[in-house]
Amino acid sequence: MSSNRRRHIDFEINLIPFIDLLSVCICFLLLTAVWLQVGSLNVKQAVGGQAASESLKKPTMWVLMGEGGEISLDVRDAKIPAGLVKQKVAGKDGRPDFDNLEKIVSRLRQSEPMLVTALLQPVKASVYEDIIDLMDRFKKSGIIDLGVSPL
Repeated sequence: MSSNRRRHIDFEINLIPFIDLLSVCICFLLLTAVWLQVGSLNVKQAVGGQAASESLKKPTMWVLMGEGGEISLDVRDAKIPAGLVKQKVAGKDGRPDFDNLEKIVSRLRQSEPMLVTALLQPVKASVYEDIIDLMDRFKKSGIIDLGVSPL
């Protein structure tokens, strides 16, 4: 009777289902890691990050995106002819006219080669793709320091 009362103290844990689960998780991790793309855009604060005495007056282009694809350009602190300081580019079919804009920006860059900063000011109706296209066009034109003003 005493032998029936004893319980077995050693207990075996079946680790095979746990190992199967881990191998499936590792396979899933390896398959999804292929689809991961890390993109980055070099962004820094163009205006306001330094003291007023340290900052030099660089030519800056303020770009206001209006309704219907209209774009207004205002160049500040630049030595360019008065006719080029403020310009408007009408939109085509509700989108910005990028070809006409590139011509104007190239004229501005020819008259002021130090113009490398543009600050974009979109409105609520601005389409995200138009903002990105505008930034790409400015980068291609040689304006490398870009900023986007919050709404």
